[in-house]
Amino acid sequence: MPKTEQKTYWRSLEELGKNEAYQEMLHREFPEGASELTDGYSRRNFLQIMGASVALAGLAACRQPVQKLLPYKKQPEEIVAGIPLHYASTYPFMDSAMGVLITTNEGRPTKIEGNSDHPGSKGATNLQMQAAILDLYDVDRSRTPRYNGEEGVEDKTWSEFKKYFDEHLSDSSKRIAFISEASSSPSFNRLKKAALSRYSNADWAVYEPFGPSKALKASELAFGKKLRPVYHIDKAKVVVSLDYDFMGLAPDNVRSNLEYADARRVSDVNSVMNRLYVVENGMTVTGSNADHRLRIKAGEMPLFVAALAAKISENAGGLRNFSGHRNKFSDHSWVSVLAEELVSNRGEAVLCVGQDFDPEVQAAVAAMNYALGYTGNTVSFVETGFHDESYNTDAFKNVCDKMDNGEYDAVVLLGTNPVFTAPSDINFEELLSKVPVSVHLANHYDETSQKCTWHLNRAHFLEYWGDAASYTGETSVIQPVIQPLFGSKSDIEVLALFATGEMKEGYDIVMESWSEVVGNRRALNKVIHDGVHNSSFSKESVALLSAFGNNVSGYFDAVSIADDDIELVIKPDPKLFDGRFANNGWLQELPEPITKVTWDNLALMSPTTAAALGVEEKKFGVTDYDMVTLNVNGKELDIVAWIQPGHADNSITIWSGYGRSDVGKVADDIGKNVFGLRTSDSSITHSIGVSKIDRRTYPVACVQNHHDMEGRPIVREATLTEYKDNPTFAPDKVYVPGRREDGQAPNLFQDFVFPDHQPQWAMAIDLNACTGCGVCTIACQAENNIPVIGKREVRRNREMHWIRTDRYYNGDKKIRKLCISLSRVCIASRRLVNWYVRLLQQRTVTTA
Repeated sequence: MPKTEQKTYWRSLEELGKNEAYQEMLHREFPEGASELTDGYSRRNFLQIMGASVALAGLAACRQPVQKLLPYKKQPEEIVAGIPLHYASTYPFMDSAMGVLITTNEGRPTKIEGNSDHPGSKGATNLQMQAAILDLYDVDRSRTPRYNGEEGVEDKTWSEFKKYFDEHLSDSSKRIAFISEASSSPSFNRLKKAALSRYSNADWAVYEPFGPSKALKASELAFGKKLRPVYHIDKAKVVVSLDYDFMGLAPDNVRSNLEYADARRVSDVNSVMNRLYVVENGMTVTGSNADHRLRIKAGEMPLFVAALAAKISENAGGLRNFSGHRNKFSDHSWVSVLAEELVSNRGEAVLCVGQDFDPEVQAAVAAMNYALGYTGNTVSFVETGFHDESYNTDAFKNVCDKMDNGEYDAVVLLGTNPVFTAPSDINFEELLSKVPVSVHLANHYDETSQKCTWHLNRAHFLEYWGDAASYTGETSVIQPVIQPLFGSKSDIEVLALFATGEMKEGYDIVMESWSEVVGNRRALNKVIHDGVHNSSFSKESVALLSAFGNNVSGYFDAVSIADDDIELVIKPDPKLFDGRFANNGWLQELPEPITKVTWDNLALMSPTTAAALGVEEKKFGVTDYDMVTLNVNGKELDIVAWIQPGHADNSITIWSGYGRSDVGKVADDIGKNVFGLRTSDSSITHSIGVSKIDRRTYPVACVQNHHDMEGRPIVREATLTEYKDNPTFAPDKVYVPGRREDGQAPNLFQDFVFPDHQPQWAMAIDLNACTGCGVCTIACQAENNIPVIGKREVRRNREMHWIRTDRYYNGDKKIRKLCISLSRVCIASRRLVNWYVRLLQQRTVTTA
C-alpha cells in the first residue's frame, strides 16, 4: 500500500533551526552535568523547595525513631495496617465544586482522585485537585491567628480573637464590609444572608480577579436574569470556542474535558466526531486541540463577534440589531464558514466565549446561541440561587469607594487576597489603612494579612466539615479526613461567628443546613458516603429581552482597534490561577501545557512581533532569554520575552499569579506580578509601549527540548475520512530504516511471550481523547511523591517527572496548528537514580 505523505513536526523554534548544539544533543541521553551535583547550594535549595513533599512523605520515616511508640490500646475496627481507606468528599473551587475520593493511610491523607459517582468530576480530576494534597502539608501554612498591635505582630489564639470580637465587632450597628471569594456552599450562603441581616449597615462584595461577574452581567443583558451558561460539548456536532479554554481554565474544565473526549473517541469506521473551531489570541490547551484555529488579537474579539452575528442574522431571527453591521471581519472567510456551519447545524452546535470578555460580547454570543436554537440543547442557562448583587461587576469597586470615604468600622475578608490581586486603579493596601479594624481569613500570612489588624489561619478542605454545589448544581458534603493540623477554622465557622455571635463547629453548621434538605440522619449519611446529593440547578426557559439589541449595539459600534497597536492580555496561569496555588511546588515545577516552561511567567508574543521588537530566537542549549519593558498606563514592568508560535501578532499575553513575596519558600520572588498592569474594567489593555532591554537576559527553565524520540515517528495522524478508508493507516506512516521480514513496521521492543503467572503491565493512550492538559504528570507525582528540585536544576535537565507530555508543531513559524504527541517515560536510568540518591546524602563540596 502506498505510504501517505508525512508532515514535518518540530517541538520548538530551536529544533526547527537544527543548529550544531541540537545535533550534538541528539547523540546524548542527558546533557553534560545532568547527573552530577556540582555545588553546595543545589542541595540546600532542593531541601528548601521540597518542604511540603518532605512533610507528606515523612522525612523521619527514613530513620528509626528514638521515641518509643505505643500501639493502639484498642485498634480502630476500620484500620488495618498497610491497607488504605477511601472517603468521599468534595473539592471546592470558587463558585463550583467537584466530587473527590480521598485515600488515607493510617489517618494521613495521601492521594486525591475523582469520584466516579459525581457528575462534576465523573472520576477525573484537574491539576489543582491532584496537587491539593500537597497544600495540606505546606510547611508555610499559617499556624495561629495573628494580631497586629501597636508593638508589632503577635501570635494569638482563637479564644483571644473571640474575646476581641465580643468587645469590638459584636455590636449589630457596626458598619462592616464583607469581601469574600465566590462560593457555592449552601451553608456559606445561608450564613451570608444571616450576617447581612444581623448587621443592617453591612455590605458584601465577592471579589475574584477572574470570576463569573461579567458572565452573570451578560445574561442580565440578554435575558434579564443572572444565569450561568452551561455548555454541553458532547451534544454538539460543531463547537466554536471564542477564547474559551474549556479544556484548561474553564470553571468546569473536568466535565468539559470528558465531554469533549467522549465526542472524539473513534472505535470503528462507523464512528463520528465533532468539529472544533477556536478563535483566540494566544495558544491554549483548547486551541491546540482544534480542528481549525484562527489567531486574532483579544481586543478584536468584539469585532469578530459582531461580524459573525451580522452574518448569522441573514438566516436567523432575533439578531436584527446586528443586521447590516460591518467591520474588518465582515468579509473574513472564517465568518462565512462559521455562519454556514452554525446555521446548518441548528440545535446541534454551540458557541462558547471566555468569561473575561466584556458583558456585551458575552451577551451577543448568548443571543446567537438562542437565535440558532441551541439553548436547552447544547447550552443551558441555570439559576444558581446564590449569585446575588454581591456578584455585580461593580460590587467590589463600590465597597472600595466606601472604604476610601471612611464609611466602615471594619472590613472582613474571607480567603480573597486583594492587596496582591486588586487592579491598578484600586490601591487596596492604602484603603485598608482607612478602616479601623480589618480581619483576614487566609491559608498563609500573605500580602493582605500582613496589612490587616487580625489574620486568622484558614483550614484546608481536607480538614473541615462543609458543603458545596457543582457547576451544574449537584450538592455534596465536604467531609474532613484529618483533624486540623494547626487548629485552623473554615470560612463557614468564621462566618457563623459574625452571623450568630457564637463560635460553632463546622459539623454543627452543616447539620443545620442539611436537616431540611434530606430530612433525617440516615439519608444524610448516604449523601456523605456517596459524595453527592441527587440535585441540580433548574434550567431556565430563556427569551431575549426586547431591549437586548439597544443594550449592546452601541457598544459594538464604538469598538475601534488599530492593527499596529500592541495590546496586553492578562490571563490566569494554567497552573497557579491567580496566585492562590503559588506555594505549591508540584504546580510550579509542572511544565506549562503549551510552552513547557516551569517556575516563571513570560511575555508571550508571536515571531513577527518579536522580530519587530528585536527579540531574537535563541540557539539550542541557550537558557537565557531577552527581556522587554512594558509601559502600561505609565507603569513599567521588566519581564522575559518568549516567542510563542501560533500567537496573534501585536498582542502580548502574560499569566498572573506570580511575583508574590513573604508568602512561602516556594512562591517568594518567582516570576513577575502583573496585577498592577490590569484595570477594573478589563484584562485587555490597548496601545501599550514595549521595548527590548539591551544586553539584559533572564534565565528560563523550559523542558521542551530535554528529550528525544530517538528517530521514532513523532505523530501518526489521519483525517476521519482517511481512517475510514484505511483503518490500519498508522504502520504505513512509520518512516524508520529497516522493516521486519513480514513487512510490518519494526517494534520498539523485542516480542516476548510471558507465562500467564508472571505479572504483565501495559498502558495505551487514546490520543483522540487526550487533550495534553498534564494532569497525568501531577497524578504520577502525587502517587509516588516525586521530588521537586527547583528552577535551577530544571534548567540543567534534572527534572524528575516520570511522565511527560510533549508538544509538537507542524507548519511554518506562523503555525496554523499545534499537534499533541503524548509520550510517557518512566525514569529507570541508573544515572538519574544514582544522582537522586547522592542528592539526599550529606556531601562536602570542595573547590580548588
